[in-house]
Amino acid sequence: MTDNDPARLFQLLQAGHSAAAEALAHDMMRAGRHAHLADFALGILAYQKRDYDGAVAHLKRSIAVEPTLAAWNNLGAAYRATGRLAEASAAYQSALAIDAKFADAAANYANVLMDLGSYAAAESMALRAISNGANTVEVHVTLGNAQFRQGRLVEAAVSYRTSLARGENHTAIRNLGSTLANLGRFAEAKQVYSTALAKQPNADLHSSFLICQTYDPHMTAADLRQASAAYERAYALHVPPAAAHANSPDPGRQLRIGYVSPDLCNHVVAVFMLPLMTRHDTSAFDIYCYADVRNADDTSRKFQAISTWRQTIGMTDERLAALIADDGIDILIDLAGHSPGNRQLVFARKPAPVQMSYVIGTGTTTGLTAIDGLIADRHLLPEGSELVISEAPFDLGRPFVAYEPPPTMPAVGPLPALRNGYMTFGYFGRPIRLNDRVIEVWSALLAACPGSRLRLDNKPFGAAATQDDVRRRFATFGISPDRLDLGDTPTHPAVLAAYNEIDIALDPFPHNAGTTSLEALWMGAPVLTLADRPPVGRLGESLLNAVGLGDWVARDDAGYVAKGVAANANLAALAELRASLRTRCEQSQLSDVADLTRAMERLYRTAWKRWCAKQQAA
Repeated sequence: MTDNDPARLFQLLQAGHSAAAEALAHDMMRAGRHAHLADFALGILAYQKRDYDGAVAHLKRSIAVEPTLAAWNNLGAAYRATGRLAEASAAYQSALAIDAKFADAAANYANVLMDLGSYAAAESMALRAISNGANTVEVHVTLGNAQFRQGRLVEAAVSYRTSLARGENHTAIRNLGSTLANLGRFAEAKQVYSTALAKQPNADLHSSFLICQTYDPHMTAADLRQASAAYERAYALHVPPAAAHANSPDPGRQLRIGYVSPDLCNHVVAVFMLPLMTRHDTSAFDIYCYADVRNADDTSRKFQAISTWRQTIGMTDERLAALIADDGIDILIDLAGHSPGNRQLVFARKPAPVQMSYVIGTGTTTGLTAIDGLIADRHLLPEGSELVISEAPFDLGRPFVAYEPPPTMPAVGPLPALRNGYMTFGYFGRPIRLNDRVIEVWSALLAACPGSRLRLDNKPFGAAATQDDVRRRFATFGISPDRLDLGDTPTHPAVLAAYNEIDIALDPFPHNAGTTSLEALWMGAPVLTLADRPPVGRLGESLLNAVGLGDWVARDDAGYVAKGVAANANLAALAELRASLRTRCEQSQLSDVADLTRAMERLYRTAWKRWCAKQQAA
């Protein structure tokens, strides 16, 4: 041992000689020389091996002796990797307290603020990092993410392009593609994704491309099936399968059900899944949650209370698949599809004997033949749909979803048109559904109903540049800007109350809305929908038939406009419908979560019995 050990240690680290660096660090620890530097190095090496708890332990010991900028910065990264966001924030604040102009810490802290949902603060921190010299691909991605989350799509696109001008980055490509799609620029989005994937295949980026394509009006159901099959060929067929399943093929025993999702938190998926999972028959089903949830919140804690909770942030697909197999999961349920944070390549390994995807996630096929079934209903998957999905269709025998309105849901008000003297149409969902075909049909509807207005209410519609873009697109089809009411109602209770200001909710296509349609119906606003490609283009049809409004389902563009015009011509009937609609919802299967849970459990048992029969036959 010599005083040259620290210099040698960091030379080895910088050169990427991990094994030699680790051996030297342990020698230094045993000799008691520069132990805090050895701990720092071991913390870095543990992080590189995804041993994040080990990284935290070593870095904390190093900081206890010498609290350096680098140690605090790396400790923040280790905490973030394990989802310990409060500790990560404190670590980055400690680094910035030493040097307020330390750009790396500011850039990393901006990511933690994003995880915490503090988007304006994240934007400020990213700009602080850039002003202090950070000019990396990653910091401009973070800036774009913060702008996107605040609804400033046009500015976000600029930030992502700035990032890509500094180097290739899959996150920047993915988020630029998504932003362009939200601006209705699907051809540009497709070019961004296709070019990047041709250069370097990447499963996460490809998943994002598939999600983008589900909103593209030029993609048929058959096109989407082919696109998902291409994903499977490129990534899923090459992963090593799990070991043979050791699950007992007893058709009547208690089953272990595993739910896999990044959204078991304050997210729309949790709105539907928490009531369902709370009602599971625990004598027949043992519930596990595999949660890629970086920011666990009060909703997450409710899931934790009713399940065996596995935090999977930072786990490799291989490790997670092994954990699922070790847990003895009988039926594994995908709640994400190809949405961000998905674990499709875990399902590709087939760690459970029966694997299914629930349409509540992204409303379309996964493309994976390792997933046995797609859980939906007969409206979402009508006869012939098996040709456009990779999974076997599993019909719940009832509507695919049930809804528990929040206790803060306001009373239904009178029909606004009787007070205003004109019809107000409304859409409170994301702009990614507003493709040019939708805008053309909605413009035709506005033109056919003189004096009518359209209210678009969602975070991006409150951003000035996005508003200008939307007004320009409607003007292309002859709708003047003064007929559009664009804005962002900031809180969910206020959004629900805003349904009392519209007469009819408009459902986009070919990708229907889901949650916003349910909220509209409960608030007395009938939904005008168009049945398009299954399954995601039939969400509106399923919901409306459940409340006896099948006559509000159009079959083509002209029929959509005609139904809206007919409603506009008979306000008395529309007012009567509005007054009765909440009662219709409350008396329908859409409000019966217990019934949905029993239907889901029957479906699980049916799928399990089929697997058992195959094992016994073999």
